[in-house]
Order: sequence, then structure tokens, then C-alpha cells
Amino acid sequence: MSKEFEVNIKGVSGTFAVPPSVDSPNHLAEGDAPASKRAVLILHGQSGHRNYCYQRDLAEALGKQLGLYTLRIDFRGCGSSADNDDPFLGRTLDQDMEDIQACAEYLVTGNNEVGIKFSIASMVSHSRGATAMLLWALSQSEPQHEKHPRPDDWLPIKAESLVNCSSRYDSAAIAKRFPLFDLSFDMMPQYCLRHGKWQEVMVTRHELLSQAQTEMEDLKYLDPSVPILSIYGLEDRVLEPTDPAGMANALSRGPGTHNIYLIPDADHNFQGTHPIENEADAEEYNPDNLPLNRKKLVNYNSVVVEHILNYLGPDARAQRCSELFASVSTIPRWKQVEGVSNFRDIGGWRITNPPRELSHVPPNAFYYVQPGFAYRAANMSSITSEGLATMRNLRIKVVFDLRSDSECQQDGVASDLESVGITRVHAPVYVNDNFSPEAIAMRYSNLMSSWHTFVKVYQDMLKFGVTSFRTIFEHVRDVGTSFVVHCSAGKDRTGIIVMLMLLLTGLDKNTIAQEYELTTVGLKPDHERIQEKFSFTVEKFKKKVENANELLAQGRSGWTIEKDGFDNLISSRYEAMLNTIDQFHEDYGSVENYMKEHLGFNDEDLVKIYNNLVTVSANPGGADASSRAKF
Repeated sequence: MSKEFEVNIKGVSGTFAVPPSVDSPNHLAEGDAPASKRAVLILHGQSGHRNYCYQRDLAEALGKQLGLYTLRIDFRGCGSSADNDDPFLGRTLDQDMEDIQACAEYLVTGNNEVGIKFSIASMVSHSRGATAMLLWALSQSEPQHEKHPRPDDWLPIKAESLVNCSSRYDSAAIAKRFPLFDLSFDMMPQYCLRHGKWQEVMVTRHELLSQAQTEMEDLKYLDPSVPILSIYGLEDRVLEPTDPAGMANALSRGPGTHNIYLIPDADHNFQGTHPIENEADAEEYNPDNLPLNRKKLVNYNSVVVEHILNYLGPDARAQRCSELFASVSTIPRWKQVEGVSNFRDIGGWRITNPPRELSHVPPNAFYYVQPGFAYRAANMSSITSEGLATMRNLRIKVVFDLRSDSECQQDGVASDLESVGITRVHAPVYVNDNFSPEAIAMRYSNLMSSWHTFVKVYQDMLKFGVTSFRTIFEHVRDVGTSFVVHCSAGKDRTGIIVMLMLLLTGLDKNTIAQEYELTTVGLKPDHERIQEKFSFTVEKFKKKVENANELLAQGRSGWTIEKDGFDNLISSRYEAMLNTIDQFHEDYGSVENYMKEHLGFNDEDLVKIYNNLVTVSANPGGADASSRAKF
């Protein structure tokens, strides 16, 4: 069970839940996912409360299976929270949005029960709560929409994803259910839970009008980098039959931006509509043998929880990330270089809070990581003549090989680079040691146990890789021609130098973690090759370490090095990079401190490096590779 705290945030009562792994002496054996520094905010609907429908079960599952902290709340005017600001107006959507913002700031600022500055992994919301959530996200979108500006006193906050359950699209249809334009109608009673008792609460005409007058078609302006899952019951009689389609059209802003799941026979709160009285009823309406509620109706809340877990899980997240960012701004991210996998441009990402200003920049310009300048890739020893031609067309002039001497001897190096005007620079992070993914498994066996131990390996790379990293940054400072960095998989050592470059540009840590996560998809063509070498390494490992599988399994039933260990080894989990960045700042203070104190650069050097890694554009949609400018 998760540890829970009762909290009060500016009048909003909530339950803050800690993943069970935090207090477990052996969370892996108990099947509990390692805790991340990510949280989910769970929101209820009209006249609801924090523990109805699927909310409590979802919080428990997110903590146990995904290691996510959760905060489920009662909006003001509901549950155990404070009364509405204005009893005459009631619970308006503006008030709901203020509650969401207050809770989001509680999570991201670290002013919470555990003192962690969380990333918001998702907001999961139901019905009217989803309407408020989507409008909140619209006000937080960048660039700002003129009709939905972010209030001046709000911190800019971006959720990684959103989950919309049973929200209304046709807002005006509320007038079909309530006499909103009858001036004699002031309020109506609704039966709901308030301060621990079921009682009548008055819902005002203004409260209903705040929903009916909402323009949901503006949702098409939501930030397209924020993906959304929608879940609806096909027997929902609260909404209009066209609401799921209308919402899907508005929220589909490009590849990977929206998924929708429809549950047959489920109503607005995901309960069935046909009582299960006998075996025939069960066979027709409950073939999956789902639990029944007190009215003998099928309870589909477990189905809702399962789909949310799948959507927020690492596999679906990585695939969605690949679809969302196949093209960042106007730049195709992935480059098809024959003979090389995981080859991509690290530029094109928008920098929302640039740490420096470039000179001679027009007002209201947008800052971006320079596209068409720095690339990353996996092992390049098998590059073909066609691949070389592609690199020449990309105007790449230098290849930085981060592999050790023994890796280069064993796996070879890219040949004929000089024929297309490219220079290979050997810049090993580890000179003599083999730190390919297969050898990492040998030396750091805990890497095969769980993603959260990657941080320890990356800490070592930051210590041992100073000469390698300095060499690459000197090229950025002094030469400024396009280049590619690679190691064996293009994942770990390459991931760390890319992290340093992106941190220096001022790119936010969530976007850096998304860039790192792309390797999950980019490395798939090399899985067979890596697994073949991995199997050989595992056999050697087992000969050297008695009961190796049991040692690494740490009590997990059915866990094997060959399957589960390999899956972890090749993973590029978003959480792993987030934790690495947090640890980096704890160890070094800032990327500027690291580069000055450990790589030997001065302030003037950092300005030159920054100028070559960053560009600007008047276009909020992105920078073009041809816009490379020197300042």
C-alpha cells in the first residue's frame, strides 16, 4: 500500500500518495516499481470528490506499477475542500483552473510533503474536471493564445501528457439539460459528498453557465507537444453522442497527439447499463468477468485504470515520443544513414527560457537549439557508401567516436570517411575499458536490474569523460562545422555529451529527457546485434558470478538476465535521464560550473559555445537549418 498524506493547498483538500517502493526494503521482490520524481494530478467531475469512480484505484496502481507519486483532490466547493469563493457564482471553471494551478505549483516547486520538485507526468481528469484541465493546459500553452492568456501570477507549468475521461465538447448542450435562460432559475440541488457526509449542495445558474459558454473548439490550439488520451463510455447519456468525435477532432493536432478509447456499454462514470441477473446476461454483457456494482451493473473502472496505465507506461510513452518528435519544428529529426542506426539531429527544440541573449536579435524572436549542426548515432563501423553520401549531403565534417580502444579494435571503425571530406576524431570516454552496453552489463550488473541505477553509471562517465567532452566542446567553440557523436549504441556516452550540450543551451530537463528517450525507438534495428554480443557476455558473467541470475533478480519471480536484463540494458527511460539531470545539478551545481571547473573553459568560451549551439527565429513554429547564424 502507498503511504498517503492529507494535504490542504490554498483551500483545496487532497490526498498525496507516495509510491510503495519508497519505504520498501526490497521493492523489486515485492513487484513495486522504483519511485521516480514524477507525479500525476487526479481531478474529479461535477459534484464529485477525490475517491469516486476510478480515482483511488488509479492512484494505487500508478504508485505500484509505474513508481509515480499522485495527488488527487477535491475542487473547492466539493468534498472536504473550502467553500466556493463566491456563493452566488458557485464553482466556476475559472475557480477550478485556479485550483489546478495551485496544486501543480505545489508539485513542481518542491513545497510539498516530500520536498521533491516533481515533473508532472500527467493530469487525469473526469467530466467537468477534464474541461477545466484542458482549459488550464490551453492557458499554459506556448506560444500564448490571445484568447487564453496565462495569468501573470501563474508559474509556467507544462504537463507531460493529459488524460480526458468523459468530458463534454458541445458545451452549449448543457442548456438542454438545465433551464439556464430562465431568469427565474437561480440554482438547483445536487446530492454529493461534502465534509464526510452525503448531502444536498446547491449548484448555481452561474456555475452551469460557466460551462455552457465555454468555446471548446479552441482546444485545437493546445500545445501539440502535449499528447492526450481520451476515454468515453458509449452509453454515456450525460453527454451528447457527438462529443467524443468532436473532442477527437479538436485534440488531434498531429501524429501522436491524441488517442481515444471507447468502452461499449459503459455510462458517464464507466458503469454498465444492463443488470447481470444470470449467466446469459453475463455472457452477453460481461464476457471479461469484470466486477459488478451494488446494482449488479458491470464496473468498468478497472478497464479505465488499465488503459491509463498502458498509456503512461514506458513502452507507449517512447513510441508516442517518437511520433510526436519525428519532426521538431520544421526539421526532420531522424536521418536515414545506411548502415547506421539511431542517427538523428539533436537540434530544433525550442528553448523557452534561454540563459543568454544573442546579440542583434529582433524583438520577440524565439530561441531554438541549432538544427543541422550536431547529430548523434550508434556505432558507425558498418556505414555504407550510400550512408557516407548521406552524411556528405548533411554537411557533416567531423565524426567523434566515444568508444574505447578495445571496442574500436573489436568492432572496427567507419572507413572511407575521408573520401567524403569527413574527419574521424577518436575521443574515448574510457580509453582502455570496454564500455559498450554489453560490457557495462558485466561491470555494472545492477544496470540489468532496473533503470534507476543508470544514474550511477552516468555519474562515472561525467568524471572519466572530461577529456572527451572537452574535445567536442572545443570543436563547437573554434570550428563550428556540423558533426556527429557516437558510441556503441548511441545511448549512454552519447546521451551524456548531448545532455551537456542541451543543458548549456538552456533547454528544459523534460525536453532533454524526451530527446534521450528517442533512442528506445532509434536503437531497435540494432537489438539483434547487441543481444548476440550480450548473450556471450552473460555466459562469461555467469561463469564468474555464482547464482548470477538470482543475484540480479533480487527476489523477482520469473526474472531472467537474458530477457529482463537485456530489456533494461537497452532501455532509454525518460525517468533515467530526469534523475541523471537532477543528480548532475546536485553534484556540480550547474552545467556552467561543470564546464569551467572540470573541463577548463572560461566565461568567454561558454559564450562562444552557446552562440554556436543556439539560433533564433521569428517563427514560433521553429527554426530552419538554413537559418544558422553567427552572432
